[in-house]
Amino acid sequence: MPKTRPEPARRILHVFATFAAGGPQLRFARLAELLGERFRHTVVAVDGVTDAFARCDPTRVRLLEVPRGRRGLPTPADLLRLRRVLATERPDLLVTVNWGAIDWLLANRPAPLCPQLHLEEGFGPEESDGRQLARRVWTRRLALGGPARLVVVSRTLERIARVCWKVPAERLARVPNGVAVDRYARARPLEPGLRRHGEEVVAIAVGGLRPEKNPKRLLRLLAALPERPRLRLVLVGDGPERPAVEALAAPLAERALLLGARPDVPELLASADLFLLVSDTEQMPLALLEAMAAGLPVVATAVGDVPTMVAAENRPFVLPPGDEAGLVAALARLAGEPALRRRLGAANRARVRAVYEETRMVEAWRVLLEGGWPPPRPADGP
Repeated sequence: MPKTRPEPARRILHVFATFAAGGPQLRFARLAELLGERFRHTVVAVDGVTDAFARCDPTRVRLLEVPRGRRGLPTPADLLRLRRVLATERPDLLVTVNWGAIDWLLANRPAPLCPQLHLEEGFGPEESDGRQLARRVWTRRLALGGPARLVVVSRTLERIARVCWKVPAERLARVPNGVAVDRYARARPLEPGLRRHGEEVVAIAVGGLRPEKNPKRLLRLLAALPERPRLRLVLVGDGPERPAVEALAAPLAERALLLGARPDVPELLASADLFLLVSDTEQMPLALLEAMAAGLPVVATAVGDVPTMVAAENRPFVLPPGDEAGLVAALARLAGEPALRRRLGAANRARVRAVYEETRMVEAWRVLLEGGWPPPRPADGP
């Protein structure tokens, strides 16, 4: 019987606004690893930043450098230049990620050269208060008005896409983030790395030090806490806000520890007592799911889908971004009640295992990259 030839790998062209080592980029690296030989991925970073490539398997992921056009809305010449790239690459699927990659969606809009998906993850500081900039709304309506399908990670974005961007239901799908729960549940603590002293309670925050994450709020909360129980704040991540954060941390001495970007996040989470997320804008933060998988209770701002992501028992500790007094009180209560921390942490881990296990996300993206539609329904409901 003649041998059948293996099916050729599908070629996917991913265009990211940036390929810095953030949540969406690290999730992509993980997906590329788990989806295996069936796909070959090419990545374009619009801003030229490619730090996350270090986390990718170079046998499955390659970088493609495309010179950036002028800032602002693209000219016809800009779109023609991008169409030439698409004509040369001829991918089986174009995946554009967030507003910064919208030019590529527009370039493929008339007489599409390949099928396309657009993925929206969230907004920068200019839209952190829930505003939708009119220019971006109209551009998204134009770009998404053709055959492109839109994938979003959160219920909040799903509502915005339907109501504001006017995306029809048949071309809109939600694929929540997911994590490998056991990877975090089994991680061993690295307490010496956190410099814990005596009975200190360790609160950890993981994320980029960028304006929309508002890392300076973390330091304000720490400074407002009572002396007992003593709490140490550990910040994991890097970014443009680091000098300002370091200046605010200096008077707090050893109570605030800035670790920068780290590859051992599961072990650091296992070393902490509670998790902090105080962003002005989020949609479905991967770092929050990781903390829940690590069995940590959470104090967070009520942005995006955060209030519904955590277990029901933890929701009283999710408060509006402007309620810093409430956030301080929530943090002080959790710091002083170890039994409550354990109970909320166990509930969060059960929640993430039941609803946000990584295998569900991987299967949804396998369907999408194969060209299927719609992806499987999310486990947290329609």
